[in-house]
Amino acid sequence: MIDLMIQRLLEKAIDTPVKLHLLLIFHENVRMEATASSIAERVCRDIWSVSQALDEMVEDGVMGRSVCPKGDLCYRYAPLPENHEPIKRLIAGYDDPIERDLLQRLIRDLSTYAAYRRSNAWEYQIV
Repeated sequence: MIDLMIQRLLEKAIDTPVKLHLLLIFHENVRMEATASSIAERVCRDIWSVSQALDEMVEDGVMGRSVCPKGDLCYRYAPLPENHEPIKRLIAGYDDPIERDLLQRLIRDLSTYAAYRRSNAWEYQIV
């Protein structure tokens, strides 16, 4: 059974496998600050899904964003205080193989609806 605090975090902020991957990397490297393109290269994922995930994680209070010296946007690990404990529990649970499987299954399920939860309702109306 997944902790309710973790489940809320997943439903609110870490609702795709890309976001989970980014969270794990940034949690491991708390001082890392990088552009979306350099992060995409590092995690071997496409730039579009990484950029979207990073922007959504900034909106949800998991990441921070600033302007790099070269003028690009840089991302860093900067969770809001209310996300500290859920993230800590998520990382601890991810170390257990059985709970990791449950977490990954839940995130895969959430990812099928992630685009609809974030989109503007007007985008899908027929004009």
